[in-house]
Amino acid sequence: MLAALLAPAKAPAVDLSAHMSLATGALWFGLGCAVAFFLVRPELWRRLWLERVDPRPAGLFRVVFGVVVLWTLLDLIPLLRFLFTDEGLWLPAMARKNYGGELRRLWDPEYGFESWWSVVPALWAKFSLFHLRADPAFVWAVFGLTCASVTAMILGVKTRLSTLLSWFLVNTFYSYSPVFYSGGDTVLRVFLFLGLLTRWGEAYSLDAWWRRKRELLGGSLVVPALRKIPAWPLRLMMLQLAIIYCATGALKSGLTWFDGTALYYALSLDHFYRHPVQIQIATFLHWIGFLPLSTWTTKAWETLFPLALVGVALRRFEREVSAGTWPKVQAWRRLLSYALIAAVVGVLAYVGGLTAWYYYSPGEAPVAITREQAQALVVAGVLAFPALLLGAYVWLRARRPRAHAWVLRWLCGKRLWLGIGVVMHLVIDVAMNVGTFVQVMLAVYIPWLSASELDAVWRTLMSRPLAEGEGDRPKHRPGWKASLLRPLDRLRYRGPREPYVVHHAADEASIRRVALLRMWDLGARLRFETDPSVPAGALVIVVPGDKTRQAGAEAGRALVPILPGFWWLYPWCLAPGLRTLAGRVVLRTFELR
Repeated sequence: MLAALLAPAKAPAVDLSAHMSLATGALWFGLGCAVAFFLVRPELWRRLWLERVDPRPAGLFRVVFGVVVLWTLLDLIPLLRFLFTDEGLWLPAMARKNYGGELRRLWDPEYGFESWWSVVPALWAKFSLFHLRADPAFVWAVFGLTCASVTAMILGVKTRLSTLLSWFLVNTFYSYSPVFYSGGDTVLRVFLFLGLLTRWGEAYSLDAWWRRKRELLGGSLVVPALRKIPAWPLRLMMLQLAIIYCATGALKSGLTWFDGTALYYALSLDHFYRHPVQIQIATFLHWIGFLPLSTWTTKAWETLFPLALVGVALRRFEREVSAGTWPKVQAWRRLLSYALIAAVVGVLAYVGGLTAWYYYSPGEAPVAITREQAQALVVAGVLAFPALLLGAYVWLRARRPRAHAWVLRWLCGKRLWLGIGVVMHLVIDVAMNVGTFVQVMLAVYIPWLSASELDAVWRTLMSRPLAEGEGDRPKHRPGWKASLLRPLDRLRYRGPREPYVVHHAADEASIRRVALLRMWDLGARLRFETDPSVPAGALVIVVPGDKTRQAGAEAGRALVPILPGFWWLYPWCLAPGLRTLAGRVVLRTFELR
């Protein structure tokens, strides 16, 4: 385990015996200090893991991530017979022998499992149904069941059960053989498992809708609220993403990452090409210095990505201090916790120094220094970097409040770190054919959103750009500067659209039906008015800019563009034969039954 921590990926074998016991003891000591820190400050442990949060970011993540999982599965259809059946790359016995884990010794094709409890260790290791049987009919049946379970997970139907089934069946494909998947597929598997631990069916799911509908129709006097969910699985997702990026950046240690040629070589790999002239474009971008700068930026961004986690913690700390809710503790507990943190940093510096001493190669480094000098630089850097960051932050907080606010908002803000990631992955998707890697990585950003940020996203999607000179939007003089600023101003300066007006009767059944409709109004685009001319239980919609009162299926169709839960029906609304059916589906959703 220690060797895995110390060694870069695929490094040559290095004899660590001289410092193995010392390094192992240091790591155990560091772990003990980390545990002791939370024993001294248990209120921080509760805030970190044991609180409950709004379920909407988790619910949106389930929907988007589930679509990406389904997309990944559908991409396998052309290769399904070759990769997974006994008519393709492997016979089940061959795949089981090479990748079957404990199943190789616990199961026999003729006699079955060694004992009834052998199923447990077999499932615990690298288990795949296709290691038992892989004829085409069986593989296609499992594939269909997998797609159905992932679809149920996306819709939120029996969410816990469908998530468990999806995780098991998706791993049946990935555990069969590793010859086809990449790092993006590993991220997919990890986050699907973390989703299994998350109560992500409490929002944006049919399960949550049916529960709230039952409560409302059962006599609830208020619109039933969403149930809060434990925060710790979402925090694990955030930590997992930070580890992925930081480790990836730290392992980018070859000469090509120091001289800025790594991205040029990556874009020049012909099996990743999306465009025939890509090599010419990559050569030009490298020649003008864009690719070297992007190479160094990518490495720095990935390595320092944990600063985004630091920013999340600091912003919460500042909010609670301002609100007076941050817990006050005795001086001895606070000082002892600081000492424990310093001890953990010291252990990391010691282990980092050993890593440099054992794995640094003077002949391959851009700067000629000895192993001892490399070790000293790493130890000094690990010790000095957090100390400098802490000192600078304390100084800014005390002496430069505006700079302190800028650091919290931008330098340690999610908009910087996640924004760079969005741009980077979109460029990868445009320039390189890497399957659904980009979609997987962008989907796992969603757990970083708070409920208020998600509300802001919905408001932005439902808003309109302000005209120049309207509201806060400045009016620029015609010219090239105005042309450059106009797209940014359209995104930055936005206002609410005119609402749709829902007319309804004043009887109890109509009020409850309106309450059901209100649950789907994520962008606050609806305004409700009682109208004695509307029949009991009916809904009449007035669309902005159109004085026509729409009822029945036309009213349902009019709601599709402003209710995100029905956006999937929008293509139906464009087809004359299906327009009425789409409206009826919407109205059927809000019937009192």
